[in-house]
Amino acid sequence: MVWVTDFEKALSQAKASKRPILVTWRCLPCKQCAEFDKEVLDGSPALDPLLRRFVTVRLTDAALLDERYFPYKTHQDLDLSWWAYFLSSEGDYYGVFGGKDHVSDSTRISEAALANSMKRILAHHYDPRRSEWEVDLPVGYASQKKSIPTNLRGYDLLDEIRPELGRAFQTYGACIHCHEVGDMLNMEALDSGTFTLEQFTGQWPLPENVGILLDRNDGLLVKKVTAGSPAALAGIQSGDQLGMANGMRLYGQADFRGVLHRASAKEDSIQIAWMRGSRIMSGKITVRLGWRKTQNYWRKTVYDGVYGPGMGFFPVKGPKSGKGQGLSVKPWMGPNPANRPVYATGLRPNMEIVAINGMDSDMETRKLIAWFRLNHKPGETVTYKIRGGKEFTYVLPEK
Repeated sequence: MVWVTDFEKALSQAKASKRPILVTWRCLPCKQCAEFDKEVLDGSPALDPLLRRFVTVRLTDAALLDERYFPYKTHQDLDLSWWAYFLSSEGDYYGVFGGKDHVSDSTRISEAALANSMKRILAHHYDPRRSEWEVDLPVGYASQKKSIPTNLRGYDLLDEIRPELGRAFQTYGACIHCHEVGDMLNMEALDSGTFTLEQFTGQWPLPENVGILLDRNDGLLVKKVTAGSPAALAGIQSGDQLGMANGMRLYGQADFRGVLHRASAKEDSIQIAWMRGSRIMSGKITVRLGWRKTQNYWRKTVYDGVYGPGMGFFPVKGPKSGKGQGLSVKPWMGPNPANRPVYATGLRPNMEIVAINGMDSDMETRKLIAWFRLNHKPGETVTYKIRGGKEFTYVLPEK
């Protein structure tokens, strides 16, 4: 397989050959989805014949995300280190592929799922009726002029609080990670007052949030519908095949999750159509406040993002961690602990913290950090209790 690394060159090739475009985005330093990335690059008997029918592009720097072709603000899960876009020969948007949850990197994606999405894309691309359907997003849908992450106001805002991720870092030729783009968008929302916790904590909802369990390898086949769920009330049943939602054609699970992602975090109605055998069915999925709730602690923008304060240290596993005896963490404060404000409270790196403001449940590190950020605000006073009963109070910095 030939993977082009210049998108403009790939676009010219696609226009000349009339082939659709597959663009994969990969953050090379991140381990997440590394195995799947290798599977796609190496190819296989199932993937190779399909990949050859696309102009295949591989990009590894989120700084190249051009909104004219890649509507990343609304159509990309920026907490993933592997993501794919399907585009027409002219660069119009068809759909996306990718996904993850708190269970694993592979719960939502597979080689078979990608193959099925590609087959659907190819069938759509070469259908002579395609232009009449008006379901593709045209080039310039999100931005009429070239617009990349470094043009964002959030880039400057992020640079102010994390210069190591901003312009100084870029000077040395380092790439921008997708989760950093997510941080930029969150910075903009926080700065403008449009940030909502419901939207932030419920990014890219799972189909299960509306009562649908999809077959991972098929991508659109409904395996199960939860009784009384929004999907069940809409009329969807096990064995149905999802087809469209809110005017967007669906090619795989990521496309459906994208529709859910763009829906309101409060009340909303999602128009949906599906196939039941040879019959076309349609209905409306109605959601209420709280419908997006999900496990989000694995997201980099959540546990290490720009929302919420840090603990004043990094929590490393304590001697009782994972033994069913409650919270057990030690406060790592770096090579110079005395330079940390929390050090002035009397807390020391060798101490074992067993409760934070009374919360004493044992948690995996990222889950604990995410819990802390989501449940505390700058300026609040936090009490760290160590084994033996002694407590230390710490006022979280305003910035």
